[in-house]
Amino acid sequence: MGFQFWLMVVVAFLTGPFAFISSIIYMRRGIYTKSFKGTRRKEYIHKDDKPIEYWSSVISRMIAGVAMVGLGFWFLNDIPVVNHWFAEIREIILVKTRQ
Repeated sequence: MGFQFWLMVVVAFLTGPFAFISSIIYMRRGIYTKSFKGTRRKEYIHKDDKPIEYWSSVISRMIAGVAMVGLGFWFLNDIPVVNHWFAEIREIILVKTRQ
């Protein structure tokens, strides 16, 4: 568990919520801003003009945000203490659902 491992965990937990929150902001505004790599050019996709492209971009950003947080938890699963916590949480959830 070196520096690169912890860097990946931190990056996953920082970028995931940022992408998820930005997708919610795009949904509230109704305009998705697509920027192009290596340029300052931006394309604004309005919800009313191009609904399929707008919703596919917003939903993909939201899924990427959730996936990054899940990836962070998946990386943490390799640590024995955290793996024990996950097992206890799963057991508590299973006991409550059986009642």
